[in-house]
Amino acid sequence: MKIVLIGATTGIGRSLAEFYASQGHELVITGRRTALLEEVKNAFPNIKINVLEMDVVKTDEARAKMDEAEKLMNGIDLVIINAGVGFQKATYEQEMNTIDINARGFTALAQWSYKYFAQKGSGHLVGVSSLASQTGSAYSPEYHATKAFMANYMSGLRMRSAKYYPNVFVTDIRPGFVDTPMTKQNKGMFWVATPEKAAQQIAVAIAARKKVAYITKRYQIIAILLKILPEWLIAKLF
Repeated sequence: MKIVLIGATTGIGRSLAEFYASQGHELVITGRRTALLEEVKNAFPNIKINVLEMDVVKTDEARAKMDEAEKLMNGIDLVIINAGVGFQKATYEQEMNTIDINARGFTALAQWSYKYFAQKGSGHLVGVSSLASQTGSAYSPEYHATKAFMANYMSGLRMRSAKYYPNVFVTDIRPGFVDTPMTKQNKGMFWVATPEKAAQQIAVAIAARKKVAYITKRYQIIAILLKILPEWLIAKLF
């Protein structure tokens, strides 16, 4: 399988890159810190891994890098969009940066990928949203809002596939707490998964062409609670 993995420098993205490389898949891995991507490439000298610098905020450049990725591998079967950012009690600049990466950057790359797969007649788009897509937050409303945007955008693409492109699959990955550099700022985390465990469960969900997958699986319980609990109680608990 030929895979483009966007946001592979650390955390879930890096663990996914290492998992798929260990399975022998051809990869293009992207991120802003290419030295970290080169570490992944060097760890698997017998696997074809291409490294591309990509800043998803620069949407036109990022989409051009997708064209380059397609040429490097002579085709793409799977795109995983994992680039994302989040802050606790963000400044205005941090809120806008969150929107630029999680919403605008995601849309630019998801639209490119879906259009490519639709023209090709097959393919699989995966977006890593979050359990946070289920509700708002007193601490990071912009983060939760952008993740809800991602989840709804992917839902719409699945509806489009059902109407027009039955061989183009879209999977929404919704992690709970995973031990990554971004979550170090969080307090009161529970059921924290390692990036390696998260990556393994994500890979299983992708192989099964799941529409939505909670990572780890036990977070589906929390997702159900977030749908039924009143806003005032969610504010107290979370």
